[in-house]
Amino acid sequence: MLRQKEFGVLSGSEYFFGTLAMQKQALFYSVHMCGHYYCDKRYRINRQRLDCLMLMLIENGTMELQFHEKTITAHSGDILLFDGNDYHAYHTPEYVEFYWVHFSGVNSLELYQHLTRENGGVLYAAQKHAKAAAQIRTLVRQFANHQLVNEAEHARLLYSALCYLAARPSAEYHELTSDDPVQQAVSYIQLHLGEDLRLKQLAKQVHLSPSHLIRLFRARLHYSPHEFIICMRMDRAKYLLKSTDLPIKAIGAEVGYRTEASFTGAFTDKIGVSPRKFRELPLG
Repeated sequence: MLRQKEFGVLSGSEYFFGTLAMQKQALFYSVHMCGHYYCDKRYRINRQRLDCLMLMLIENGTMELQFHEKTITAHSGDILLFDGNDYHAYHTPEYVEFYWVHFSGVNSLELYQHLTRENGGVLYAAQKHAKAAAQIRTLVRQFANHQLVNEAEHARLLYSALCYLAARPSAEYHELTSDDPVQQAVSYIQLHLGEDLRLKQLAKQVHLSPSHLIRLFRARLHYSPHEFIICMRMDRAKYLLKSTDLPIKAIGAEVGYRTEASFTGAFTDKIGVSPRKFRELPLG
């Protein structure tokens, strides 16, 4: 149990340290500190910088976060994920119970930035992220129960929580029907990969403006039409490279590239190896 020296942190609160060997910090997401706090309105944190990312699950009550010149209010079940390297302050107007984790790791900053862009901010609503909340509770409780430190398991729980933040609930996935403009565009792309697929042409096929089509693609598929076309071309090219003896130039033409050089360059940039090298790689 915590011997309390922080104003506003109530009896029953706990915190724990996670100290990884230096060599393991390059392999796993690592927990610097974590805890389970009960706080009243005297609890206030005002911090210029903390060299890690911060994850909070509000179990009960309310937390107010000042971050990037905005005030963000989190209620029971909500999750906050923000970069401690930027100025931040938080407090509860009356009472809050929350789990918290300070962490870092390979690509954790890049993943945080991606999640923030996709989510449109650092607050994740309770009704959409119950699975992420469960991972956070389990992680902190492993420390609280004095379980034998297992860095890989802690990293898995932490990464799982972040992945659940990235996943949209199934109710948010709109079924693509035959009269849906996104489905119509996808079908057209798949049937015309070898042609010069320009945005204006694609938008015209589905009777939308180019800007509206881009918005729909990003909302539904998380890709722009151009990005989606490139992915479809690469998938088709990989299939042809592995399943046929067609010359590389012919495969490039099949998926919309006029020259072997342009196809080879695009494939290598996207896949990381040349078409010729990819053809030689074993499957499975």
